[in-house]
Amino acid sequence: MTQLSALEIAVSALLAKQVCPDESEALVEQLKSAKVSARDFTGLGFYTEFSVDKSLAPVTVTSSPAGWVRSEVGPNAYPLEFILYVRDGYAEMIEAYSFFDGYGDLDLLTAAFTAPEPIVPLTLNSN
Repeated sequence: MTQLSALEIAVSALLAKQVCPDESEALVEQLKSAKVSARDFTGLGFYTEFSVDKSLAPVTVTSSPAGWVRSEVGPNAYPLEFILYVRDGYAEMIEAYSFFDGYGDLDLLTAAFTAPEPIVPLTLNSN
């Protein structure tokens, strides 16, 4: 359980570009060094907490959590959305969540998944 899963690695590169576009390469390097300390499965998604190599450069983010990434997981295409938490310039957690019913006995970390895609957040039009 010490490494990020293939799904987490796939979404992390896209999240890095969204969370800090000017320093995304530095954030990706942090995420490559991630050592998982805990995973909490909620029934609708999961939280993965990790530590990264603090000798790497910190990044500047304007908000945390942040990011809008989606992937469909497993044979029934269970939709998951992802956000990244950064504290004091270092990545510390990935959250995966869904607005659908629970995923049952699907192993979210080993099931096949679609290529992660950015989500365009909906905005309310005041007109």
